Formats: sequence, structure tokens, C-alpha cells
Amino acid sequence: MEKNIYIIHENDEWLVPLRESFKKIKAPFKEWHMDKESFDFKKTPPNGVFYNRMSASAHSRGHRYAPENTKDVLGWLEKDKKRVVNNSRALELEISKQKQYKELKKFNINYPETYYAKDKKEILEKAKNFTKPFITKHNRGGRGLGVKFFQNNSELEKYINGKFENSIDGVTLLQEYIESDPKIITRVEFVKGKFLYAVQVDASEGFELCPADACNVEEKFCPTNPDGNKFMILKDYKNPEIKKYENLLKSNGIEIAGIEYIKGKDGVHYTYDINTNTNYNSIAESKSDLKGMDSIATFLYNELRK
Repeated sequence: MEKNIYIIHENDEWLVPLRESFKKIKAPFKEWHMDKESFDFKKTPPNGVFYNRMSASAHSRGHRYAPENTKDVLGWLEKDKKRVVNNSRALELEISKQKQYKELKKFNINYPETYYAKDKKEILEKAKNFTKPFITKHNRGGRGLGVKFFQNNSELEKYINGKFENSIDGVTLLQEYIESDPKIITRVEFVKGKFLYAVQVDASEGFELCPADACNVEEKFCPTNPDGNKFMILKDYKNPEIKKYENLLKSNGIEIAGIEYIKGKDGVHYTYDINTNTNYNSIAESKSDLKGMDSIATFLYNELRK
């Protein structure tokens, strides 16, 4: 009986390192591009392990309905009790920062003060909660989509009445601006639901926006990005939040993820993003024995052989 690892995705470029990792261990795999594939849900799904790599920023690459298509496919697979890595619940969190923050609150993990708004009027109303600089960002985002920095409400009003950019799902987040010194963020990687490594990112450039999103972490982690000197895998990394992160991931069907946080000037770690479609910087990894995609490939192949 033929069995394969099926990669559910919408971005061929991001798959290059994973393909190489599969080939190194001779793992059989196939790709399902959610903007190209069609499915007959009346049929029984094929045998194998199914890895969901759908991205919240799919629409920015012209794949507007790829997440919705993925939701249908995952439901089909799960109804047939197939082995799905990063399941339907994981997809829900990937495409909604609002749901991410609800989970962060549930597990007592600090995150920036955040409000949610469905239209321009509500955005302006919710902004009154801030007395210090704040940012806006898209609820379904990634790649820094919709991230704008505002010193005050009058700046926001000019933006709202000018070149306002709405989120693809109609929900805008308003979030306190976290100042940090030094200007770095940390991304904590997990494979098989367990801590793999943490990487420190120099976010000193483009820091006029949110230090988290303005440095465009998703793009910089793209395996084709040559700017590797801004990344450093941390040795002997310790963080009391790791267990909380792992419990959150387990509770939400997330087995592969990258979680980002920033350390404020007050010394508090503020977690601001849970990425269930994670990429790794090859230059940073070249200086370490830890390899993200190799770890994923080995994990998936082991699941396939069970």
C-alpha cells in the first residue's frame, strides 16, 4: 500500500529546503498546492501523513481562498481520521491573531495590550484607550501586513480618512507599541510540539514600526533571504515560558510552530505572534548543529512509518 507525506501549502518557494530534507532521508512526499489542486470529497483520502503549511499571508501572493480551501481539505482528512500535522484548529490560529491572543491569555502568557475593530469608526473609538504610541495590524496578516505606527489619535485619523488598508477578514488590531533596548526580537521554534531552538533577530532597521512586524520576520526567515548576519541561534537558551508555549501548542493541535516575542524595556517578555507555517534562516543554521527543516522531515517520516 503506497503511503506518502502530503504537504498542504500555497508557496513553492518556501518548500525548497523541505524538499531537500526529504530527499536526504529518502522520504516519499507529494505536494498539494491549495490554489491549484482540486479534490473530490466523496472519495476516501489517500494513505499517508498530511502536513498543513498554510499561511495567513496567502492572499498577498494572489491565493485569496487558499486558507478556506485548506479548511475544507483538513475537515475531509480529519473526518477519515488521517494523521494531520497542524490540524484544523492550528489553521484557525494561523489566520487569526485575535484567536492567538485569546489562547495566550488562557495560558497566562504576556502579550501587548490589544483591541479589535471591525470598521473605521470602531478603530477610532478603540484608539482612545491608548495614551502612548500604538500600532495597527491586520488580524489575518503575516509579512507585516497592515502594520502602521502612530504617535497619537490624530495621526491615526489621517490614516483612516486617507489610504486606509483593511484586513482581508475585515478585522484590524490596535496594539500598544513595545519599546525594547536592544532592538531585538526572539523567535522560539518547536517541532513535534517540543522546543527545538531559539533565534535572536536584530530588528534595529525599520524599527519605526512595531519592532515585531516591521522587521518583516516572515520574509527574513524565508530560506532565500541572504541577510543571515541579523540572525543568531541562541546557545544554552532558557525561558520559563517554554512549558507554557508547549502546553498552548498541544491544546490547539499545533505540532510545528515558531512563536515570537519581544523583551520590553520593563523586562517583560511580550509574545505577539504564533506562526504555524514556520521557515528557518539557512545562514543562521549553518553556524549550528540544529536544522529546522531536517527536524521536520525526520518527524514526518517517522510518523509515516508508524
